[in-house]
Amino acid sequence: MTALHDIPDPENLLPGIRIAWWIWFLATIATIALVRLIKAKCTQAQQIGDAHDNSYRACKEELIMFREQIDDLPLADVATHCSLILRAYMRNHIDDRALYETHDEFLLRTEALDHLPRGAREKLAPFLSKLALCKYGPSTVNRAASGEILEESLQVMQGLESTRKHEIA
Repeated sequence: MTALHDIPDPENLLPGIRIAWWIWFLATIATIALVRLIKAKCTQAQQIGDAHDNSYRACKEELIMFREQIDDLPLADVATHCSLILRAYMRNHIDDRALYETHDEFLLRTEALDHLPRGAREKLAPFLSKLALCKYGPSTVNRAASGEILEESLQVMQGLESTRKHEIA
């Protein structure tokens, strides 16, 4: 026993769990994938916010450009066009399905405007009823009433836009 022995391997004496190289590789790949997914979601949310802002501008511009055409149109046509634009705005911005419903179906859906502030509900519901009366009642060319409906549509849409939550970058 006088022979010298070699120093033992210290790996076996160290505490801890040995992790294989392929586990580190998979963890790295998973981390990279998670970072890319988070970036994609953030980019998508920003694009949706931009699309909402562009949609509001587009609806507003469409109403403003329609102002030039109302002189020779019956009140029912003006009310129908304003209603479609307003309902399309509601579909895009406040996620309401009013675009796909008749006015009576909209009124029967009690939760229709519950997510809006009370002031917005108090202006929007009567205005939609006014539009329905104009759309379905007897109609003649009435420039003053058509202009009033168009202006009120712009005001209601502006009011709805002011209640919408805006994403701040």
